[in-house]
Order: sequence, then C-alpha cells, then structure tokens
Amino acid sequence: MQPAECSRVSATHWICLGQRKPAYILVTLCALMVLTACSTTANQPRFEANPQTLSSIGGYVNLSWNIEDAEYYSLQSDPPIPGMPLFTKQSHTTIRIEGRQNSNPINYQLILEARGSRGIRRFSTFIRVNGRLDCSSKTGLRAQSTAIWPEVKKVGLGNFDVPYVKGRLIAYHKNELSLQSNRATAQSLGAQWARDLGKGWSLYYTRPGQEAAVAQRLYQNGIGQYVQPEYLYQPDDLSLPPNNRSYDLEQAALFRQMDFELAWKQLRVDCLKPVIAVVDSGIYTQRIDLAPNLTPQESWLDVVGSNLEDPRPNQGAVEPFSGTGASHGTQVASIIAATTNDGSVLAGAAYNLLRVLPIKVFDAQRRAGTLQLAQALEYAAGATQIAGRVYTNPTPAQVVNLSLSISIPGFQDPYLEQVLEQVTRQGLIVVASSGNLDSASVGYPASSPFVIAVGAVDSNNKRAKWLSGFASNYGSGLEFVAPGTGVPVAHGPNTGDYALAYGTSAAAPFVSTAVGLYLLKQQQMGFSLSSDPGSFLKQVRKCLLSAAKNSAQWDIETGFGLISVARVVDPNNPGCFPQENP
Repeated sequence: MQPAECSRVSATHWICLGQRKPAYILVTLCALMVLTACSTTANQPRFEANPQTLSSIGGYVNLSWNIEDAEYYSLQSDPPIPGMPLFTKQSHTTIRIEGRQNSNPINYQLILEARGSRGIRRFSTFIRVNGRLDCSSKTGLRAQSTAIWPEVKKVGLGNFDVPYVKGRLIAYHKNELSLQSNRATAQSLGAQWARDLGKGWSLYYTRPGQEAAVAQRLYQNGIGQYVQPEYLYQPDDLSLPPNNRSYDLEQAALFRQMDFELAWKQLRVDCLKPVIAVVDSGIYTQRIDLAPNLTPQESWLDVVGSNLEDPRPNQGAVEPFSGTGASHGTQVASIIAATTNDGSVLAGAAYNLLRVLPIKVFDAQRRAGTLQLAQALEYAAGATQIAGRVYTNPTPAQVVNLSLSISIPGFQDPYLEQVLEQVTRQGLIVVASSGNLDSASVGYPASSPFVIAVGAVDSNNKRAKWLSGFASNYGSGLEFVAPGTGVPVAHGPNTGDYALAYGTSAAAPFVSTAVGLYLLKQQQMGFSLSSDPGSFLKQVRKCLLSAAKNSAQWDIETGFGLISVARVVDPNNPGCFPQENP
C-alpha cells in the first residue's frame, strides 16, 4: 500500500497543489481627531495586548502601543517567552505563546521600554494562558442539602494580574462592616460602597484603572481584611468563527458542507478528549500549530523504521522520512487537529476537542505492508507485538483514520481483515478513504465491512474529479463522502506552512472527526454506546446514516452523501441518541 503524495500522481489518494505560506497584512488606520472645548487631555500612552487571555493550547497575541517621542522599543517578558527580548522601531508586533500541558494557568507580564528624547519609559500589560481542564474536578462528594458557610481566612489582596471587571472591587471583613462612617472612609479612599453581598462581603465601585491601588488603600485602612477584583471568567463556548487566519477565505465553506459550525455550537470543552489514531507516513510533531492536540509522546509509535523487510520499531518518535509524500500524515492530522481559535493559519475540524495519536507505518521507500497496518491497528486498540517485543499503548484510540488503499476491484487482504474484525470487536471504529483512481470499485480496506468507506466531493457536492484519470472511487460499498477538493492542510515541518490538498485522503479525516465528536457528545451526555464493544460500529453507522444528507436514497457516486455533523451531535436525534441503549 502507498500513501497519497503531493508531487506525484499515482495510485494514491492525495494531490497537493499550490504550497503556501500565510500572508501577513498589516493595515494602519490614521484618524483625525477634532478637539473641542470639552477636551481635557491629549492622547495618553498605551500598551495593549489582544487577546489578553488564551486557552490551554496557547496562540498568537497582537501587541500594539501608542507612545510619542520614542525612537525604538524593547519588549521583555516575565516569565520569559521565546523570542524575547525583542527590539523594534514599529508600534506593533505579534508573538506566539505556547500552551499549557497541566491544569495550572500562567500569567505573563510584558514590559515595554520606550527609548527616545524623553529617556526610558516603561509600560506593562498582562497575558494569561489557561491550564488544561483538570479531570479530577469531575468527581467528588455530593454536596450536603444544608450548606455551612465557611469562615474566610484569606487576608490581603487578590490577584490583579488576571482579567477582571473594570471599576469593581469585592471586599471582606469578618465583622461585616456596614456603618455609614466606614462607607465614608471607603469613599475617601476612592471606593464607592455599592451593596452588601452578605456574610461579610461588600461590593465597591472605583475608577477604572485604579482598582489595585484602591484595593491596597482599603486593606491598609482596615475596610477590608481581604480585597479582590471581580474576576472576569470566560464561557467554555467555542468562538465562531474561530480566530484562524485562513478560515474565512479557504476553510469556512468546506466546514459548512458538513455543518461543522452548527456542531461546534452544541459542544463544550472537555478534558476527556477522544483519540483518533492517524495511521500514516508519520507526523511533524514539532509544529506548534498541531502539537498541542497530539497525544503524549510516549504513546507515539513508528512500527516499521526505514525498511519494512527489517522493521525497527521506535516508540515515541514518528518523524517522516524526507522526500515526496513526507507531509502526508501531517496533512491528514491537521484536518482533524490543527490548533483552532489561536490566531494560527488553519483551524481543525475537531476544534481542539479531539486528540490525534500518530502511528507511522510507511518506510523510507513509502511502503507499508500487511503486517505494518495490522500492528498499527492492534497498537491503536491497546497493544501489539513486533519482532518478538510487545508494545503497549498508554493512550488507546477510539477511532482510526486510514487514508490509504489498494484500488484493485474485489481485492481483500484476509490477514488484515481478521485484524480489522478483531479491533472492531474491541470497540475501535476504523474509517478509510475509497481511493483516487476514478474506479467504480471502492479500494481496500475501505471496502471491508468492518470499515467506514469515505469518498470525496467538490464544492458543488458532486463526486470529486481532479486530473485526467484521477477522481474519487465510487460504487458498491461507498458509504459517505466529504470535502476532498482544495482542502487547506499543514505541509512540511515549519509551523504556518500549508498547501491545498485534493483527494480522498483529505475526505476520510472529516468523517473520522465526525465519529470522534459523536463519541465526545455521548461521553458528555453520560451515554454509553453499548455494553458490547463489538456493536459500536453498528451504532456509529446508524448515527451517521441518520445524519447523512442522502440518507433516503443511496447514490452510486456519493453513497449516502455528506454527513451533517450538527445532526451527529444533536441529542434530539434518535438515530444517534436512542432513548434506550441498544
């Protein structure tokens, strides 16, 4: 079997055209301000970060400032951020901040020094990167029916380095101070008493920008034994459209073909992310626009090494071999798991809600044999034996994506078929591409009854046709289709580089993502697919069929058609969420 590739067109599943790098367009807007008699101050120096809060995957932050009489600027960070200190004569820059691997957030203080005729002036702003969700918080003792208000032992000031509501302070005093004299004292210190919150807590208003200083005065004068800002929390809802630079121009239309945006609205961030194994040519795991959504390194596996005749497995490393087709696995993985809403170029169809397990099966000559695929499937499900050694997977997958095939009509691999049946009985869902040879026969392993077969369509929802003699395979056994024409994908080892992909290799990961999001929604709702893992595939197929746009009538070229992922995760869809588990 061979993977798809970009530069050669052969019996493969992938054609990439137009390798790209992201375009950065800086637009400066100049505005004229008319000063009236009401004006009291000139432009104030400012130093701003947008956004000020990032999710656990990290992302890009735009920094801008407006400081007169400065010749150049230096930027520093505490704690340090790679690339700093940074020196510039510009009034803006963009930085990339890495994500968090644990549940603890981190706050960065950015310090801008403006150097010019007025000497050195310093300004600061703060950026917060949230930690990963702590799964342990999902369990605990049930609350008592009658709550006992605990005594507040906290003394001092809250954290003013994190986002908070401007102009508001919350103060605590164990004696529940409420006398008019205390309110007058607070007002003299810059805090206007607003209301009693009960149990010793009070809300105060103050001038925006003065919160920390006023809190200090309230504490020092005994108005509050503890004073904090009103912290600003953000919803777990997924931002739409996501903040990715190529989304509106190149990705939105593709995702809307399968109603991904409507699906995202019905999902929430969850620490227990289903895993999709991408069994392929390897992945450039160093790309920071992909790495945060990969499983831990100890779970990665290269089952073959450089020569399938002399396999040298390597757990923890899946670097592709250089040459044609080296980016294939990275491209497939990026369709699923490119970091999303972080200011990077591409969004992933999973919107950071799923993880990818990289499993490399192709050797240096781009060959993968029956044994490599079988071992990869076994490893994805939990463990496999290679050359007499057992390799155990610490992060088993629930879904496997196979963007590969042998496109010979009627072909079957009995050894691999037995392994497919075995892992299916273990509860693994396998999705595979149908092939690119314009054949009226679905390639193998997509044609296996234990695999969900996926073909490709174009922007008009018609069977995809690319170059002469190359088009999506079709015919009996084809189940669903997905976008496979001009799909933006990560390309190469360098973060931000991408290409446009054409082929059923691009279509399969869309359906793998749909299955993964279905499992996530099941998990979030507390459903179980079945007490019998062997019937998982039956229920998943039933769900996908209920959400397919041609579900009423199978078509020889597009099967049951595109899947509405919004229907897949809709709890009111009985095809996916029956009242009683099968």
